[in-house]
Order: sequence, then C-alpha cells, then structure tokens
Amino acid sequence: MAEHVQRRMRMYGNITNPRKEGVLGLSALASIIGVVVAILVFVTMPLGIWVQSFVVIVGAATMIGISWDGRNGRKKFEEVLGRRHFKKAEGKGFTNYAAGPTSQLPGGDFPPVGILARTELVGTTPAGSRTEKAMIWNPSNRTGTVIFSVQSPGMGLLDQESIDLMVDQWGIFQREAGVSSSLVQVAATTQATRDPGNRLPDAVRVTREQSQVADTPAFAREAMDEIVADLNQGVPKIDQWVAATFTARPNREAGTGPRSREDLAEDISTLLPGMLAQLKVACGGTVSVLGMDDVVDQVHTAYNPAVAPAVETARLAGEGTGLTWGEVGPTNAKLTPGWWEHAGYFSKSWQMYQPPAANFRETGLAGLLSAHGVFEQKRVTLLFRPMSPGGSQKAVQDQVMNAQFGNSQKGKKPSQIKKVALEKAEYSEREQAEGAAMVRFGLVVTATVDDPTKFARVEAILRDQAVSGIQLRLRDCEYSDDAAFAFGLGIGSVPKDFTRLSNTLRESV
Repeated sequence: MAEHVQRRMRMYGNITNPRKEGVLGLSALASIIGVVVAILVFVTMPLGIWVQSFVVIVGAATMIGISWDGRNGRKKFEEVLGRRHFKKAEGKGFTNYAAGPTSQLPGGDFPPVGILARTELVGTTPAGSRTEKAMIWNPSNRTGTVIFSVQSPGMGLLDQESIDLMVDQWGIFQREAGVSSSLVQVAATTQATRDPGNRLPDAVRVTREQSQVADTPAFAREAMDEIVADLNQGVPKIDQWVAATFTARPNREAGTGPRSREDLAEDISTLLPGMLAQLKVACGGTVSVLGMDDVVDQVHTAYNPAVAPAVETARLAGEGTGLTWGEVGPTNAKLTPGWWEHAGYFSKSWQMYQPPAANFRETGLAGLLSAHGVFEQKRVTLLFRPMSPGGSQKAVQDQVMNAQFGNSQKGKKPSQIKKVALEKAEYSEREQAEGAAMVRFGLVVTATVDDPTKFARVEAILRDQAVSGIQLRLRDCEYSDDAAFAFGLGIGSVPKDFTRLSNTLRESV
C-alpha cells in the first residue's frame, strides 16, 4: 500500500524594520527631547516665565519638526534636507557632468561618476588559480570588491528539495559572511536588458565562422536560420552577479590593523575558493569570478546602454572591447529631481522603505525580477550587511527590549502591531540562540529608459511587481538618482558610508 507524504510548503519572513520606541506614541528622539525640555524648564525657573516659555516653544517645535511625517515613510525634514542639498548642488553646477578631452577632468578620460569616481580596477589572483581576477578598489572608504558572475538554471526544472537546499545554502553563505571580520557587504544583482535583436544571430554567426566548415548543407543552414528567426523575438538578456565588499580599515574587535590595497587583495584571494563553492550550491549552476575585461564591459554598458550590441558582438568574436576602467563612464550626465540622465538615456531608482509584513515563498521576488519591454535596462539589487555573532546577539537583545518597552507602557493598551513586533523579536532571539545571524538588508530597483515620459508607466509596473507575492513598498530616490544608480550597480558602493544620519539616529526618529 503506497503511503502519501505531504510536504509542508516553506514560508519565509520575520523581517523587521529597526525602530526605537518612545513614550506616548512618540519616537525615541522626540521623547528624549521632551525629557530635556522638562529638565530645562525646571532649571530655568529662577529666570522667569518668559525664558521657560521660550524653552517650551523651541522644544515643542523641534519635537513636531522631527515627528512630522512626509511621503512614503520619510520624515518631512528629510524631504526638506534632500531638496535643499539638491538646490545647493545645482547652484554650484554639480548636477551637470561632462567627461572626455574637452572636459575639466585631469586625464580627459571617461571614468565612473559620482561616488564611484575615485575607484580603481586592480587585479587579484585567487588561491589555486593562474588567472588574474578583478578587484574594484575604493580609496575613499578603503574597500575592495570582487564580483561573482552567477549562471543559474532557474527553478523551472528543479524539484522542491533542491530549491530548499539552495535557499538554505544562501542563508549559510550570509551567516559565514558575518564571521569574516573584513567583509562589510554582499550585493546580489539581477539585470534584465532589452534584447537588441542581434545577440542570437551574432552568436550563431561567430560559431559558424569559428567552426570553419565550408560544406554545410543548404537545408541545415536554412533550418538554423529559421529557428534563430523564430527564437529571436524579444528575448531579454538576464544577467546575475554577486559582489562581495571587503574593508582594509582596522577592526579592533577582530584584532586586525589597517591594510594596504595589496594586502587586502591577497587576503581576498584566500577567501574566494570557499565563497565560490558556497555560491555554486546556492545558485545550483555555475559561478565564476569576473576578470578585468568582464567588469569593464559590464559597467560600461550600464552607463552607456546604446553600445550594448557592439560590446556583445566584440565579446562574442573573442576580440574584446579593449576598454579600460578610465573609459567606462558616460560622456555626459545630468541630475534632475526626478531622474538621472546619462549618455542620452534616463535612469530612475526606487528603494524599499517597508519590508514585507507577511510571510512569503522563495518565489516572492520573481515578479520584480522579471523583464518587461518598456525597460532598456532594469536592475534589482539586494544589499546585505551581515553582522558578526556578537553584533547579532546585541541587535536581537536590543530588539527584544525595545519591543517589550513598547508593550509595557502604563495607561496604554498595546496594539496588535506591537504585540506582533514582540513575537517577532522573541522568535529572532530564539533563532539567534540556535546559530542564526542577523543581516541588515536593503533593496534598490533601477530602471533605464530612452524617454523620461515612460517613467509614469514604469513606476506603475514596478509597484505592481513589488507587491506580487511579497508585498514590498517602494519609494523613489528623489534628488539622489545618481547615487542610487551607483548603489544599484552592485559593484561595491556601501550606502552606510554616504548617509548623513547614523543608523542609531535614524532608528530613533
């Protein structure tokens, strides 16, 4: 007699948005300001009612100013600061960019722009390999980034056990990343590019030329041409890569001192074989570390979408583009409040500001990662900041204490949202005690089009895709689409190094 075994469908979740609780429904920072105002009122009693009134008015105005909600999860003062910084940069001419021999750049080249302007491309040789791979060195924050190209077969031909194994291995990869004292960020990027229509024909043509077979039957050649014509109908190109960013700064907790660029490259080379092995299991396909030419061509086509067919043809022919890191950037660029224009194309980015509250399947992001004909390019980048075991433990304990404080305020019945927050915090504490690690993460979506009037439709499509299966909330990166474009490239830019507000202050607001 056959026994029917029903597998339980796996669900994922327990994602929280860090926030410090205050009293009486106020934020933690507003509560602290209220306490300070109360103390100052008491201290200034000898100075008279007018001084006390002034202290109360200033304190109340400050509390209202930092508590006033804006659009899409932002505070009103954040919107004002963003607009003010943009106007200041626009007045100084910093929102316009020109490269090349006629520009004011010292070398007259076409380097990466903005927060990637000072980056350098250097080589590193992984242990056990004879081929030099690329490392993007950023002297501003002393980080080095290596990029793994990922070729995954997808989930269409995999059974559920294999999919669960891949998800488990990705979790193990994130946990092990937190153990490394020098690894500061892992970025996973999926890019969907509109097929220009010559990629498949060029691949067949190059294969025929390299085979050097002159007596191919006419019927076989015609049949192949017909198959190519049938298949070459709006098939998007999907690329995926994972970037690991390491720091050369000293780490007092791990007992490591400052390192040079060469020392960091050597340290990274010893870690690459183990990371490759873990990523291969996590993706179920092939993984390789990108070389110098691969990184240059990838970044160049992101900045200059019009050259993508020519770059693809040159790579298929085996000749390569011959470009250098100083030639990957756009010839010109301009930042506006609504988008970033570069090399005749327009890019706009969105960021996740509210994580999914409900549980979801491993296919939750499938809709957001899928291609669409309106995009010239679409990149979805997940930025992970693995935490050390000690950092994970402290973060979990703070989360539990904060949730307990929000549920135990006298004279106020806790809401269901606060009760669920406490349950999530306690569950995270239990998971952390069993060996799990906390990981901070964010999500950036960048859409590139050839006409800015398409952005209204693009935003509608993205919002529909974001809530399909996972319930993500996205907001546009107004006044900062140039920086968001760099973060979305997934090549080593770490957002926390460029924020004006610290994590502690942001959580308190």
